[in-house]
Amino acid sequence: MTLLFRQKLLMVLALLLSGCDFSRATQSCHEYIPAGDTGRYVIEGSGIVIDPITGTEWYRCAFGQRHVRQGCKGDALLVTYEEVGGLLAEVSKKSGQKWRLPTEREFQALKEPKCVMPAMNTNAFPNPLIDNFWVVGEGGRANKVCVVYSYNGARSCRQTGDVPRPFYMVKDS
Repeated sequence: MTLLFRQKLLMVLALLLSGCDFSRATQSCHEYIPAGDTGRYVIEGSGIVIDPITGTEWYRCAFGQRHVRQGCKGDALLVTYEEVGGLLAEVSKKSGQKWRLPTEREFQALKEPKCVMPAMNTNAFPNPLIDNFWVVGEGGRANKVCVVYSYNGARSCRQTGDVPRPFYMVKDS
């Protein structure tokens, strides 16, 4: 290795490491949030939780699961991005209420900044999956396929829509 190459490599490593936040949350939200504490969320009947800050009404379980007293029962349905619209249209028709995919901003508003694994209130959203969840991109990402990673609330819009993933649904106001 030449001296110039080593210097460039060290400079790149220094830049990468200087952007790291070594004070990130590492405690699981299951452990951090006391049992029964739903935080700011208002629990409604029929498996609905309301975020009073955003006004968003969420179904408490991932699509495919059903809400029961003990939490979310069953397996989340993993689908491609293209399949989401048809499933939400079917649920909307059968329930008589309009349901849609959350925006990236709505999903990221769920993020609990002091814990991870998942970075959300596990009392308001019982036994959530740790996965990339489909969301609607916003702004310059409006026409892109986006996900939010429930482990830490990170967003990415560099996705292909053909990888089956879970999703939450919100009421369309």
